[in-house]
Amino acid sequence: MKNISHLLLIGFSLAFALLCGDNATAGEVRIGISAKETYVGYPVTLQIEFNNIAKHDAPELPQVDGLKIESTGTPSQSRQIFMINGRQSVIESVTYSYAITPERAGDFVIPPLTVSYDGRKQLTESVRFSATKSEVGDLAFVEISGDRASVYVGEPIQLTLKIWIKPYQNEDYRVTLSEGDMWSLISRQTDWGLFTDRMNELADNNQRPGGERVQRKADDGTTSTYYLYEIDAEIYPQHSGSIDGSNCRIVVRYPTELKRSRSPLDDFFGDQSPFSGSSFFDDTFSSFGPRLSISSIRPVIVDAKVSPIEIKPIPSQGRPANYRGAVGDYQIYTQATPNRANAGDPITLNIAIRGDGPMDRVQPPLLDEQELLTKHFKVADESLAGFVDGNQKLFTTTIRPLSESVTEIPAIEFSFFDPHKEKFVTVQSKPIPIEVSPAETLSFDKIVANSDTSNNAAASAIEDSVASVPSVYPADDLLESQSVPTTWNSFVLTAVALPPLAFAFSLLFARRGLFASGIRSLMPLKQFEKDIAVVTTPRSLSLAMREFLASYWKLDQSSEMLVVGQLRRIGNRDLAVRLESWFDRCRQAEHGVLFSELDADDPRSLPSLKSEARQIAELCVDRKANRAANTMQSATGRSSTVLHSLVGITVLVGGLTQSASAEEATSSDASSMTRQQQHAVLSEADGMYHRAADAIASDSEQAKANFASAAAKYQAVVDAGVENAKLYYNLGNSYRMSGSQGLAVAYYRKAILFDPDNPAFAAALGQTLHEIGLANDTTETAPDARSITRQSVTVLFSHVPRSWVLWSAIAVWTVAWLMLIQRGFPRLWFGEHRIGRVWPLGLILCSLVFAGLVAAHDWTLRNPQAATVVVAKANMHSSDDATSPEIGKPLTEASEVIVSKLRGDWVKVTAIDQRSGWLRSEEVR
Repeated sequence: MKNISHLLLIGFSLAFALLCGDNATAGEVRIGISAKETYVGYPVTLQIEFNNIAKHDAPELPQVDGLKIESTGTPSQSRQIFMINGRQSVIESVTYSYAITPERAGDFVIPPLTVSYDGRKQLTESVRFSATKSEVGDLAFVEISGDRASVYVGEPIQLTLKIWIKPYQNEDYRVTLSEGDMWSLISRQTDWGLFTDRMNELADNNQRPGGERVQRKADDGTTSTYYLYEIDAEIYPQHSGSIDGSNCRIVVRYPTELKRSRSPLDDFFGDQSPFSGSSFFDDTFSSFGPRLSISSIRPVIVDAKVSPIEIKPIPSQGRPANYRGAVGDYQIYTQATPNRANAGDPITLNIAIRGDGPMDRVQPPLLDEQELLTKHFKVADESLAGFVDGNQKLFTTTIRPLSESVTEIPAIEFSFFDPHKEKFVTVQSKPIPIEVSPAETLSFDKIVANSDTSNNAAASAIEDSVASVPSVYPADDLLESQSVPTTWNSFVLTAVALPPLAFAFSLLFARRGLFASGIRSLMPLKQFEKDIAVVTTPRSLSLAMREFLASYWKLDQSSEMLVVGQLRRIGNRDLAVRLESWFDRCRQAEHGVLFSELDADDPRSLPSLKSEARQIAELCVDRKANRAANTMQSATGRSSTVLHSLVGITVLVGGLTQSASAEEATSSDASSMTRQQQHAVLSEADGMYHRAADAIASDSEQAKANFASAAAKYQAVVDAGVENAKLYYNLGNSYRMSGSQGLAVAYYRKAILFDPDNPAFAAALGQTLHEIGLANDTTETAPDARSITRQSVTVLFSHVPRSWVLWSAIAVWTVAWLMLIQRGFPRLWFGEHRIGRVWPLGLILCSLVFAGLVAAHDWTLRNPQAATVVVAKANMHSSDDATSPEIGKPLTEASEVIVSKLRGDWVKVTAIDQRSGWLRSEEVR
């Protein structure tokens, strides 16, 4: 009967599961709430679940008075598979979750929702729950206080959040929760308000506020014990009035009951279980013993009370026209490069604002409103993007002197409100002296208008350049810093070394017989000792000696006399005489005398013959070793040539590896900009560049200014420490289109240094050099080998990717060594046909030429002392003094020099014509 009941129960269970599985496979929508009762300020979770629905619209919840409804994030998805009686049921669910927080006590109803799915609409059930006000009593208090009674808008104030929580005590278990336990009971539903950033910072560092056991006096004069937690945060009020603490609400899951869970081993050990304990802390950390756990809680929700703090507005009386909201104490500094330029040429102006206020909120001065600056300079009317570096914020822009009469960049004004003095203050930077020369070229518009003048060729070149504005890479491609790539990396070295090694192994395999005999020849005496140890007759002893000599000296062993004669012919006369006498005694012992009749000391006895045989063998080994030492070079000439070649290749590859590794070890400095700031500046530069490209046909002067502004922004990111080939390329394009071709050449070369396989970089460099007449200019100086090589490989690799040449060299190198292997094994390929020597040697020479081109390209790029002249003309001086005599003709823009010494604002350089002199540091890059 019991078995029948059991079977019936199983049958009903399977039927119910199957029924549920069939129902689950149909599309349906469910709605539910986590609790029917809650407390004011303590949220419940509402979930809307779509099961087995192909397509649906996201539900929209209505606004309900007294409720705060917020989505908890993206909907969750799940997939469950059930197998019942071999039948598969699948439930695919999409669940939307919402946090419903009651803001007052009462009963609440969320009305039915209309949900759309799979082409139809359905009305859900209404959801009801109630909220009551949590009776806090004296369990917790929260206050916010400040270090001052009043502050101005934007002035920093130190706030302190104080949380008092009464320790929970349980008399039954004689337990009082610690300050750490009570802090862990603060709910995730807590809203930290003004202290959110500080709490996130503590959480990121795995820290929490420490609690202090204090006594707090109540309104009726009684005192109680509390844990006091204090959290400090500095804020900058943005609105006048008072500190808003309404969004700071602390939720504590305060215990109301504890329970003990017994260890399953207690029944075995009884009351004496070694796992038992009465301490709350022992229970907490025990793995087996009886544990105390919180069995019931009540939420304690406390809104923060804020001490009265007045936030005063910034006064309008006496406010300067250029005031942009800065509050605190600040100074402004400026720096310009270069200090010498032609009228109309761009000058990069760097602005630094330092102070004690919130630097991320500091706005740059409006340069287009600085009258002294706009009077003598063309200034972009754009908003400058800056980045914070410690206690300063840096900005970069480009200005252009309007005429050669300009002698300085005037002081830049910056205004702020000083809350301590309670007045506005305007500070100025120091003027920057500059030297401006007359413009040497006409503007784009004038060149086009006067195309019939003698400058037709120059105008045509500029028009061609304007017509083909090079494209730039987007900001997302410029943020990752790169290291200088290693040409001769481990993969390339392996590809280079494997073919010669394969040839060496094939050579050893083909000559394995000689190799084996050579191994045996390394131990001739030992083998001879083994042979004569088993000899029992003089005849066998003589035969063993002949075999030893034939193997060791490569002699004919057919007869004793023939062996002796061959030894005489190769110059071992004394050895031949001694051996002839020994052979004679062997014959006497064999034919004329019985061993039994001889004494042991008789030279004809077998032991005596064996002893002398050992001496003769040792003499042979010594003679052979001396002869080998004298003739080794000639006997192993061909093998030495191969080995020397392999060693030479290894040394060359090793040297290139060390050189490349030394360069790869150089690392860039960490960027002082955040990634977001870098991306923002690069996006502005990208937009400025494209606006300049669009305007170049209608307003070339404005386009040129915009290109210069884009260059200044790209330069700011480079100065922040980002090393990226595409960033250098964008910077080079911007400088080139703005007219600073020397700077363009410098950064094109840096782009090639970091990505030598991009032909666009080499093409841009070659075109820029051609535009300024440097590539074919041999009238002033005779280019050195480095310059000629640079120009040649620049032209080559602007048409052919460098990586193609490198891998072509490796491929040809491999084929050449395979041909050499085929010469040793002609049947492997081409039947019985043996490949001649000309083809493999020719291919090896071809591969060396290709590799030489790549090495020459590296050689022209990897000189750390190389620099580029970035001004139109740079006069070399005999010393680091502007009044010292000039040396020879001025260096032209984009000329390459070698820097040998740095001293202050001057550098000592050597030009390609071997002239040495001093240049200003801003004249080279």
